[in-house]
Amino acid sequence: MKFEFSLESVLKVREHEEKVQKQKLAEKLNKKKHLNALKEKLKRKLESHMNENGNSTYENLHDLQRKQQYINDLHNKVKKVNSSLESVKKAVDQQRDKLADVHKKRHIMEKVKEGEREIFLEEMSKQQRKVMDEVATQTFSR
Repeated sequence: MKFEFSLESVLKVREHEEKVQKQKLAEKLNKKKHLNALKEKLKRKLESHMNENGNSTYENLHDLQRKQQYINDLHNKVKKVNSSLESVKKAVDQQRDKLADVHKKRHIMEKVKEGEREIFLEEMSKQQRKVMDEVATQTFSR
């Protein structure tokens, strides 16, 4: 006789849900990593232009204004990336919570499966002992 878990389909659904949640978390973490890299790149650009600012002489006022506008644009981009980064961090935290919840549900189903397997094995052992006792009784009575 073979063991069959009565809630195997539920366990498979839980495993699939966990896999999907892991993929979603990986996507969000990848997005966070990308935004962090973009933020660092913008900061390096900003620093280089700020350091360059003191060493440069400008031909006219228009060049100075253009340079200042570029630096302001970089500051604005850094602020936008920071804002996006904060929202992605919140999304990552929420996704981790969802993954933990789904993992917990799958783990519960696995514990139920183990409990059913133990009961099945005990029943099989009882039946086997019963058969062996019956064989021994028939052999003795001959």
